[in-house]
Amino acid sequence: MKEDQPSGTALGVSVIRTVHELIDNPPLILEDPISPRLLSKETIESIHRDADRHQTPQAKGLRSHIVLRSRYAEDQLHIAAESGISQFISLGAGFDTFSFRLPEWARKFQIVEIDHPASQKAKLEHFRRQGLQFPDNVEFVPLDLEKGDLLESLEQTSLDFEKPVFVSCLGVLAYLSMDTVRKVFKSLASTPSASLLVLAFAPKDLKSSEEKSSLSAERAAEHGEPWLTYFGIDELKDGLIKSGFSSVSFLTAENAAEIYYRGRTDLPAPRKTRLCTAVV
Repeated sequence: MKEDQPSGTALGVSVIRTVHELIDNPPLILEDPISPRLLSKETIESIHRDADRHQTPQAKGLRSHIVLRSRYAEDQLHIAAESGISQFISLGAGFDTFSFRLPEWARKFQIVEIDHPASQKAKLEHFRRQGLQFPDNVEFVPLDLEKGDLLESLEQTSLDFEKPVFVSCLGVLAYLSMDTVRKVFKSLASTPSASLLVLAFAPKDLKSSEEKSSLSAERAAEHGEPWLTYFGIDELKDGLIKSGFSSVSFLTAENAAEIYYRGRTDLPAPRKTRLCTAVV
């Protein structure tokens, strides 16, 4: 990603989530009525007019992954809230809209969004242009993870690090160097006991497969944001444990199909394991 330019893929994710909102079958995997408000009238009209181009296997596979990762993270956050956690860090928040969709159980959360400075600035400006004012319980931390210190940045927020936190990191790790990913893991593993990290990762066997292009690696590279880091499941689990996490669990493709795709005919269930939860 170029230092002075926002992510070229962030708004594209909003388009994909909007497509899910507008043309996929209910019940939706992810209900996000805010993302359509981020798009122009012309873009919305184009989605309806050219719906067929969003129904190719490639488009549906990508859309399925995008909405599943957010739904899984938000489900894990709900479980964490029931256990008493009330602090939420969205690491690499992009154009995510959770702060505007807060269900009753999430309204007590102190939320911190962390993103590359140029991307975060673009988000704030774009949301405000669309008439969306962020709630008072949301803080913003501009940070280039490749250059800055995550813990030092978090210490400048109102978060209470005597208490556990929930961290989501979706669509981020693939764009970071392996050294930076390891630093992020170690930083987050130093948070209080019972803190949780939900992350999405690029499977190592995706690197050379035909499925690679369908999950946007080539598209991201065209935006100057190439995928850099891939993980095998055992490798990722080992790395998280060595960083200081006490346990790691994965949403397998089989479990995802059973929980989120039973009876669905519009979107395909994932064929690879790409999501996990790590506990400090």
